[in-house]
Amino acid sequence: MPDTRLRSGALVAWTSAWLAGDAASDDVLRATVGGDAPHHVAGLSDELAPLSEALIAWRRRGGPVRLVLPVAGDVRGLPGPAQFRSCALDAGEAVFGGGLGLVPDVVERHPSSAPPTVTWQAYTIDEPPPDPLSVAEAQHELTDAVRDAASALAAADVASWMDDVGEALADARRAGERLNLPPGFPAPAVRLVAQAERLQAVLDIAALDPTGGAIDRTGIAARADALNSLATAVRRARMAGYNGGSH
Repeated sequence: MPDTRLRSGALVAWTSAWLAGDAASDDVLRATVGGDAPHHVAGLSDELAPLSEALIAWRRRGGPVRLVLPVAGDVRGLPGPAQFRSCALDAGEAVFGGGLGLVPDVVERHPSSAPPTVTWQAYTIDEPPPDPLSVAEAQHELTDAVRDAASALAAADVASWMDDVGEALADARRAGERLNLPPGFPAPAVRLVAQAERLQAVLDIAALDPTGGAIDRTGIAARADALNSLATAVRRARMAGYNGGSH
């Protein structure tokens, strides 16, 4: 299974809990770092700083910390300047709040057993554009997208590919049980993140097989359209869910 751990999601959820007094700073660092080498931040000073320095900066600046998961063609909620936007688009994820934005650069050393190293690049950012996606709205969009994708795949007769990846799909379903959220996180947001993480794992499996049982161009195109629409809803759901603890 591909590693779908969203470090920015963990950082936002736990930082929000910490800012609200519901978690310790060590809890934030432990949840965000996981099995990585200790995370560092570039751009806060002349030298690499520990991730804890970003937490201190966010507390000093005030305001909520937010997750954004931009892709080409959909940069809703992504603030400027251009350099931050470009870096966030390349990474597919970023965290921002109080005029400070962070984008992770993850380096994995395969097949070495050394843990991944993560350096967060810090930027001074503009006021973010509004993106008032609520947990309830994201849940509704995700429910619709799942139904539409299932109907489209069934109509194109390309859903049978799932029979060949049963074990991987079973593991994908368990992705929703391995949540990295603080105690007391709002229940609707927890449910949304759980569903979105399960579906993201399924989408990652689907990406490994470009045709997925389709036997002609029409079927391949139908499958791609269905999965692309679902991927957008999943991405938005992850964003709304992890942001669900922001005050």
